[in-house]
Amino acid sequence: MARMSQAKLLARYLERQPEARWGSEYRPAIQATPQEAPRISRPTILYSALLGREVHLLSTPEFNAALLALHHPNLVDLHEQKLLSCVPDAHPFFKHPRTAGLALPAVQGTLNVAQRLGNLAKHPKFFTADHGGAWIPFPYIGDLLLLLHDEDGPYAVNWTIKLTPEDFLRRGPQPFGQVRRREPDPGAEWRHQLEEAYYADAGIRTVRVTGSQLNPTLVANLRDLFGWHRRATNVSTEEKLDILAAFKERIGSDSAALDVVRDISHRMGIEEYQIKTLLYQFIWNRQLRVDLYRPLLVNRPLHNEVIDPMATHADWFRR
Repeated sequence: MARMSQAKLLARYLERQPEARWGSEYRPAIQATPQEAPRISRPTILYSALLGREVHLLSTPEFNAALLALHHPNLVDLHEQKLLSCVPDAHPFFKHPRTAGLALPAVQGTLNVAQRLGNLAKHPKFFTADHGGAWIPFPYIGDLLLLLHDEDGPYAVNWTIKLTPEDFLRRGPQPFGQVRRREPDPGAEWRHQLEEAYYADAGIRTVRVTGSQLNPTLVANLRDLFGWHRRATNVSTEEKLDILAAFKERIGSDSAALDVVRDISHRMGIEEYQIKTLLYQFIWNRQLRVDLYRPLLVNRPLHNEVIDPMATHADWFRR
């Protein structure tokens, strides 16, 4: 397949993100497909019930981080593969339904930031021969931009994601299965400084998230739970409350989760599949707090939460 020119690539990006869009209307600049994802990436597509759309992730660390973000009870919206505007623009969540009436600072654009950092020549660009010829700035693309809320209202946090802290000092992804022998690249650190300053102009904190900081068992549990989070049941609201109470009573007992499911199914006359679906949805929605740092298996008992993953990673989500 011939490589797409930067002019056509820019046109595609701008067609997908011509203006601010939210929830199910948002479109990532790069899709996690074989045609668009980098050849050495590990693309994944998730469908989120909260967002009402597919989420496109280009690496395993991005996928794992997105699972944690989607599990957070205060997440409002999530933008992956988000264009950083080259020129001054409104706050990324200006006019979002949850930010109505708020005075949100604007971004000044990556060209402005690059100039302030004293290295405008490093900003990516391409030459076009149209209309007498001109240099056109090419936008950077971020990883995950989160919109959250707390007692003080909505706020945004930007996540830039790598596998290890050392990867922030290197340019480009590491081919899967290869030994990490790349030397540190000063240009890579400058790129991250530019992104942090860009979002800081809008009052948005940038967090350097690393996949190596995420517990593998926690990630495996979140991945399994996510697979159940939007499955439909025909259980009434009142019945769900009774089922949730029944599960809470049995956490910490010696009974295997499947035995508890069967007991509730028999007592309430609801099929086991629906009870099992609700069990996983209760855990995903944090209505049922179990230990996610040990394998969550139906043939094992449910254990009370010991470590809250949101408390462990609270710094990633704070203002």
